[in-house]
Parts: sequence; structure tokens; C-alpha cells
Amino acid sequence: MSSERPELLVLDASVVAKWYLPEGLAEEAARFLDAGARSEVKLVAPSLLGPELGNVLWHRYRRGDILLERLREAWTAFEAVPLSFVETGPLMPAALEIAIGYGCTVYDALYVALAEARRDEAATLLTADRKLVTRFAGTPFAGSVRMLEEA
Repeated sequence: MSSERPELLVLDASVVAKWYLPEGLAEEAARFLDAGARSEVKLVAPSLLGPELGNVLWHRYRRGDILLERLREAWTAFEAVPLSFVETGPLMPAALEIAIGYGCTVYDALYVALAEARRDEAATLLTADRKLVTRFAGTPFAGSVRMLEEA
């Protein structure tokens, strides 16, 4: 993960949620959180990530998977993560075209659009969503989307 210029990783909610919830690939996701804290990688996400993560935590709380105290602790920890947020407005035209052209949600397309917008920095979208990676396999975006378990 280390290099002269830190690798730029766009993280989606499927990866970030693993930092706070007991689920598969949590250790792999934590490696990137630790690397970001050590400035070995630069972590970025569309500003949409906060509401998406909040919704995931809320949903897990409502299902009884986590206690309210754990939800609050997770959110507080998330607020301290060395993660840069990019406003979604400028990404929307590209995200809409990606969503229309490839049949994914606009939410997912925002993450892909951010990776593409930062292509000059060799940005990669890191996800735990296999369907998303499969959707972009064989497309011009294939090199910008990477599975967490293969990173």
C-alpha cells in the first residue's frame, strides 16, 4: 500500500460499514482504515457516504443486530476517520450518464464517477459489492472498480 505518492482510494459504504459492524471482510477493510491513518493511502468518498453509512447503522439497529450505544460509537468513530469528502453536485452529470449507460443506481454511479474524476491520481473505487464489480467488468470503468477481498 505504501509508495512515494499515496494511493487514492474511493471508498463506498459497503467497505466503510465493515469498520463498525461484525461482518465478513472486516479485517481487510480495517487494513485500509489503518493505512489511511498512517497516510499510506488517501481515502476519499462522495459526501453521500455519510448518509449511506448512517442508514446502514440505523437499519442494523432496527433489526436488533447492534445496540444503540454501538451505533453512536460507530458514528463518532466515523467522524474521526481521515477521509476527504467530495460534494456530489459536480459528479452528478457523469453519475447520471454512468447509471443510465450501465444500469446501476445513481448512488453507486457517484462512487464510480468520483474514481473517474480523479483518474489522473490513479484513483480506484474499493467496494465489497461484487454485483457492482461484475456490472462494470469489461467496460471502460473496469480498471477503476476493485473488490475489497482482492485488494
